[in-house]
Amino acid sequence: MQVQAVLFDLFETLVTEFEDGRRKVDRAKRDYEPLIGIPNEVFGRAWSARRDRRMTGAFRHFKEVVEDILAEHRMESGSRATSIEALYQDRIGEKRVPFESVDPSILLMLERLQGAGAKLALISNCTEEEVQGWHDSPLAAYFDIVVFSYQMGLAKPDPRIYELTLSRLGVSAGQAAFVGDGGFQELEGAAASGIRNVYQCGWFVPELYRKGPGEATVVESTGQLLERLGIGSRREE
Repeated sequence: MQVQAVLFDLFETLVTEFEDGRRKVDRAKRDYEPLIGIPNEVFGRAWSARRDRRMTGAFRHFKEVVEDILAEHRMESGSRATSIEALYQDRIGEKRVPFESVDPSILLMLERLQGAGAKLALISNCTEEEVQGWHDSPLAAYFDIVVFSYQMGLAKPDPRIYELTLSRLGVSAGQAAFVGDGGFQELEGAAASGIRNVYQCGWFVPELYRKGPGEATVVESTGQLLERLGIGSRREE
């Protein structure tokens, strides 16, 4: 195998928040207005506007984001502390769900890569509450390096987060591959960092969102990825 290291995205690459085209946890049941006094639509816009700062650790956790949104609307957070905590715990629970049912084909893929001598790294754009289920998941044991954006102050597609990961692994960009669903322009970011083997995983990604040739090679299954990386496939994949 020519590739010495494989860098993976997390959500919609190794785990998925969706099942049969729907979220495993129904967000429609979450109503912010009776809890913190802000309508769902207004909260959603404010939440999205803070995405980059959330991903790079400007807020220590979900509660600080909510407090900042309230402050923007000149609303105090002290009297809403119980509701904010409830929303925080609800989000932790939602984000733990994908880690509770990791697809066996994903674990087999990681096992085969590890067995072939590849170093494995994770690069995830995430916040503190989104990855609380990581360490309890079967995925964690396979990875040599784990890079969470909120801890690094960097997020994909910034080439520096890939370069940092490669440096920690002790491999060059030319010796590595990146695998992701394509969110956050992560495939373009990987290519910009010098990684030539860039793959968009198709196993959780609807066809509509696939990049296709030119930006990344689409792989439809974990078995196809292994073949691309020079490791033979097995029928069970």
